[in-house]
Amino acid sequence: MKFKTDFFRRYIAIAPLPLATERSWECEVQSAQEFMHPILDIGCGDGIFARNLVDETGEKIDVGIDPNAREIDRAEQFDFYDELIVCYGDNIPKEDGSFNTIFSNSVMEHIPKIEPVLQEAHRLLSESGKMYLTLPTDKFDRYSLMSRLLESVGLKGAAAKWRQFYNSFWAHYHYYPRGEWEAMFARNGLKIVDSFEYASKGQCLFNDMMNPLCFFAFIVKKVTNRWFIFPLLRRVVSQLLHVPLFSRVAKLKKQPKGQGGLIFFALQKL
Repeated sequence: MKFKTDFFRRYIAIAPLPLATERSWECEVQSAQEFMHPILDIGCGDGIFARNLVDETGEKIDVGIDPNAREIDRAEQFDFYDELIVCYGDNIPKEDGSFNTIFSNSVMEHIPKIEPVLQEAHRLLSESGKMYLTLPTDKFDRYSLMSRLLESVGLKGAAAKWRQFYNSFWAHYHYYPRGEWEAMFARNGLKIVDSFEYASKGQCLFNDMMNPLCFFAFIVKKVTNRWFIFPLLRRVVSQLLHVPLFSRVAKLKKQPKGQGGLIFFALQKL
């Protein structure tokens, strides 16, 4: 698999700033891994991540799945998958051991019943295959602006209630430290072969502060299934956003254990 580079410049032209920042980190994470065909993308969404990650001069991702037919229709327009399937992650119509690489980028935390999806991934993964996941840690919500402000003035109970609202708003059902993720993987026949944390406290705070500025873009996405009404205008404006300050924030920075807001895992079968 061949990958693109300069991920932030590409992403900022088609997505809001905080999303472009986070996805740029994840593109750096995933592009450093070895992707062996056949490849499965669990939760491919509208295909924008694949479009910004995969070099169009190389081979496509073999299969992408998502339960949202509208998103799959959008992904088909970008043509970075050989096959796209509308289905849930716990019931994928492929034979056992079909894939040498499975990846899921910022998806698993949004699935209420995650373990059946992990079991399905285990079934589909070849004996020597690898699964790559990016996920939030238990620090991601704690690094939000309101949580930090409330805790700084001693309102820990209010901060906890804010974090509960925060995770509900973003539909985050799972956000654990490495040890809890590891236990969950083991229960479902998977072991960690590599992992590291990223997204510093400052980077998470920056993204959280930028989110309210993207309210209109989120409404546009809900209505039109694209982020901006005038894509060409956005590409022009994005040149103003591709400045040293934002580019530094969008740079991947690995964090010490227990300090990253996000975490990457490479998994294999036990």
